[in-house]
Amino acid sequence: MKKHVFFHRFLVLIISVSMIFALTSCSPQKKPVPKAKDKKEENKPPKELDDLSKAIEKIEKALMEMHESSKKPLFMQQEEIQKKAKKEGGQEQQSKQEGGGGSSSGGSSGGQQGGQGGQSSEVDIVTPEAQKMETALELQKMKIEIEKANRTQFEQFKKDTMELHGLWNAYESKAVALIMTQTTIKDFEDSLNALTKSIDNENVFQSLLDVTQLYKYLPDFYLTYTAKSPPEIGKIKFAAKKIQLLSEKKDFKGAKEVLEYLKVVWMQTRPKLNEKSKDMINQIEFATSDLNDAIEVQDHTIVKAKTEIILKVSEKLEKTNEKEEEKK
Repeated sequence: MKKHVFFHRFLVLIISVSMIFALTSCSPQKKPVPKAKDKKEENKPPKELDDLSKAIEKIEKALMEMHESSKKPLFMQQEEIQKKAKKEGGQEQQSKQEGGGGSSSGGSSGGQQGGQGGQSSEVDIVTPEAQKMETALELQKMKIEIEKANRTQFEQFKKDTMELHGLWNAYESKAVALIMTQTTIKDFEDSLNALTKSIDNENVFQSLLDVTQLYKYLPDFYLTYTAKSPPEIGKIKFAAKKIQLLSEKKDFKGAKEVLEYLKVVWMQTRPKLNEKSKDMINQIEFATSDLNDAIEVQDHTIVKAKTEIILKVSEKLEKTNEKEEEKK
């Protein structure tokens, strides 16, 4: 009987030790899984959407540079074209232009030297009519050079737009799979088609308006994913850019309508910003109030100044909220 009890106790002891050993050996393998982090990683915006966003930004930047350049005097536009050609490796084209100018100067010099034989007085006299003709010829040369550069740029825009359509098609299936509203998808497609048409017509300002319009709908796609900063900030930047463009063309009625849209989006965005954004929030609200007054009195200079403030502060808001989100 005693042997039986002893055996029973010994068996219980072995089983207990075995269980403790098993639990101890298994415990290091059980690592806490950061579920929240995994969900964020899983819900990141897809590469197709980021590529689409970068392509839009590239076209917008080039169009803006072209638009701003068109406001400058012809000789400054010509200088920018020549600098750009040199920067992009257009050494041969640049040397031809310089060579052409040198040969013209040389020919003129040769003519003067040849004329010193007895007609120096005639050569030295430059009539006002001749000066006007020479100036007109120089202006014509500048215009031809600028038009040629613009055509080349628009050929590149057309290629970039076709690439944009391809990037959109690559992402569209994902947008549909997320059961995104058909209105957003259709609005984006309509704006993309409008951009394609204005670029095909080589209309710089309209192309700039159309590429800006894409930013009204692009943030809607990012709302579906986990974002480091509120995607609605993109809508605020869209509104500021469009108000600036419409004001430039004295379309203050249109600018006022976009401003009302900006106010609505801002009220939706403000609660999503972190506590460290308080100063920037105040800056945007004061700038928006001043912008409203500038539109009322139709002062484009003040409109531009206030929209620039909104754009710069919006950029800071995005970066600040991204940093705070990364700390969590």
